[in-house]
Amino acid sequence: MTGEDFRELMDAMADPLVACDGDERVLYLNPAAERMLGWKLEELKGQPFARLLPERMHSFDGQSFLRYLLGRRRALGGRPVRAFLLCHEGPELEAEVTVGTSKEGSEERITLVLRRLPEFPDYTDEPLERLLSSVAHPRGPYPGAAGTRAYQLVFENAPLGLFHFDTTPILVACNEYFVRIIGASKRRLIGLNLFSLQDESITHCVRDVLAGRHAYYEGDYHAVTSGKVTPVRTHFAPCFNEKGQVEGGVGIVEDVTEQRSVQAERDRLFREAQEAIRVRDDFLTIASHELKTPLTPLSLRLASLERRLERKEPVDPTLLRHARQHLVRLAALINDLLDASRIEAGRLALHFEPTRLEAIVERALTSMDSERGQHRIDYSHPAESVRIRGDPYRLEQVFANLLENALKYSPADSTVRVTLDVRGDFALLSVADEGIGIPRDQQEQLFERYFRARNVSVTSYGGLGLGLYISRDIVERHGGRIWVESEVGRGATFYVALPLLSAANPTPPDPRPTTGSPQQVH
Repeated sequence: MTGEDFRELMDAMADPLVACDGDERVLYLNPAAERMLGWKLEELKGQPFARLLPERMHSFDGQSFLRYLLGRRRALGGRPVRAFLLCHEGPELEAEVTVGTSKEGSEERITLVLRRLPEFPDYTDEPLERLLSSVAHPRGPYPGAAGTRAYQLVFENAPLGLFHFDTTPILVACNEYFVRIIGASKRRLIGLNLFSLQDESITHCVRDVLAGRHAYYEGDYHAVTSGKVTPVRTHFAPCFNEKGQVEGGVGIVEDVTEQRSVQAERDRLFREAQEAIRVRDDFLTIASHELKTPLTPLSLRLASLERRLERKEPVDPTLLRHARQHLVRLAALINDLLDASRIEAGRLALHFEPTRLEAIVERALTSMDSERGQHRIDYSHPAESVRIRGDPYRLEQVFANLLENALKYSPADSTVRVTLDVRGDFALLSVADEGIGIPRDQQEQLFERYFRARNVSVTSYGGLGLGLYISRDIVERHGGRIWVESEVGRGATFYVALPLLSAANPTPPDPRPTTGSPQQVH
């Protein structure tokens, strides 16, 4: 290997490296050492290595720092020594130093490999401990192995990410919790220049700290090396020496992933609560309107009847019929409220018995005669009887609700088509109208309690939003399925599929996309 090849190899080394001659004069610094110490090779070349050491570390047992370490190599067993080095602008830097030598005499070369401290090591080797105890720390005596161990325990087991950086600003220490938060190895993190981070908010906090101010950061940290994204909350604080000068800074990092998740859940619950309040308020508005609607004319008709009876005038049967209709309407609203309450409590009773489905449909159609007005109802059914096992009263309630909706939401002179057919193991009933239709994105919600489509006016179309909710519960408890196919402005078709009495373990059919006629539903 040529000298140039060797130089390129040293330049490519990730660890900082310093080379000296036998007289302990600096011959070479690789780029990693220049970044770590802040010195350029041109500034130190030919200078004594002692220029990189605090004065208190110039001599040990009558020897220079380098000669002392070289003499202790066998005792140290190749382990690094913790030492203090002077950076270019004056601050001291704690680092691990490993020293080696080659050749002899005028050809001797002394090599030092430097490494920033990734943690607080527990020094127990006697010669190394004696070296450290003989060197005064700039802020007081070195605490020794016991103190270092206690400090390490606190530092590493703190339930927060901790890190320290110097004035460069280079990250010089961090704990394992910080490593887990960031998602990169400690070896990659130690030596990281914080100004190289792409997050301007973080670099702004670092500048504030180096100016002697506390700073706070909260956001998603994007790890440069791993690409990991972690939501964090960080408190930056400056470190001062005994002269009040900033020597760097520390950071306390908290992973707020769980807090964000909890906050997101709180926000979701809050939105749901707001939506529930809105639904409740809408329901109360609709319910008061719906309950008042039959009560007002009923009160007027009863007052009219009372006056006629007082005057002994003949009573018009029409008044009695209309009063009874309003009473039926009022009772239906109250029954819907009670049924919805029973469903929520799981107490809606069903009484199953073999029955003819076409008879139930015909009774529902008859009950709608007074509501039909100018509407035309076209009913088609198979020639043979359609037998199922169900609750006749509750199924009639379902079909009557579908018919009432079809009449309510379609023009007065339009046609409502009711079809009863048999498909495999199921009876399929469809009710199609020519009304306003239902927005596609709201069709799934249509069977929820109190729900009303956004294109429905409370004043124009009555109802509590409970009929379809109750109908779905009844149909599903019969082992069937109810669904809708609709387009806005082109009417709606509701389908009810119920298992036949002869069916063995039938599976309810899946609704098909909106395609048109009931014959396309299987």
